[in-house]
This record gives sequence, C-alpha cells and structure tokens, in this order.
Amino acid sequence: MELLQLQYFVKVARLGSITKAAHELHVSQPSLSQTMRRLENEMGVKLFEKTAVILK
Repeated sequence: MELLQLQYFVKVARLGSITKAAHELHVSQPSLSQTMRRLENEMGVKLFEKTAVILK
C-alpha cells in the first residue's frame, strides 16, 4: 500500500466520484480507477459501491 493510493482513496471518498476526483487530482479516470482496484486487491476488501450514472 502506498501513500498516494490512500490520498486518492480519501479524495474519491470525499467527492463520491472517481471522475470528479480524477479531475481534481489531475490524473486520468482510468488510471485512478486502476489505482483504486489495486488498493482493493491489496486490502482484500471492496472499498466502494460502483453505480452507473444514467444521463437523460
């Protein structure tokens, strides 16, 4: 586990959105999602409930 992963986790948790967190952190959304998946795998727990946003 790296400090950067934890900082990213906190940002995603506070904002409630990987997309918004990626924007604020100046990283790509796929990169941030991959980092969160690695953290989940390292910890052996699911950290977030993923939901789809439906745009009308």
